[in-house]
Amino acid sequence: MRPHLPSMLLLLVVLSAVTFQAYSSAGYPTAVWTRIKKPEEYQHAVDLAKFAIGWHNKQTDGHLELVGIIRAYASGTYYKIVVSCLRPRIRASKYETFVLENAPNNGREVIYFQPMA
Repeated sequence: MRPHLPSMLLLLVVLSAVTFQAYSSAGYPTAVWTRIKKPEEYQHAVDLAKFAIGWHNKQTDGHLELVGIIRAYASGTYYKIVVSCLRPRIRASKYETFVLENAPNNGREVIYFQPMA
């Protein structure tokens, strides 16, 4: 059974490469995230952040307001955005959100929106 080990390893490498290529060409996030420089000046990042905050407010009956975007990254049609939000009568807090654009249902989908420690 040892002579088959190299061919099995080669098969595993080829299948991994094919799977990675299929995911990256389908718009799924890969290991390559590109940082968006000056995200507060990039209107698309601002629109996605506002969309995610609006989604969170509907889900939780909350009243978060966008103060600013701290960091933003893109990978295909996926966006990871760290925002600073103001809650009524409470100081600003950081939240991380993960947004998929071009989702089948309405064009945008919030994967998660969570407070950062």
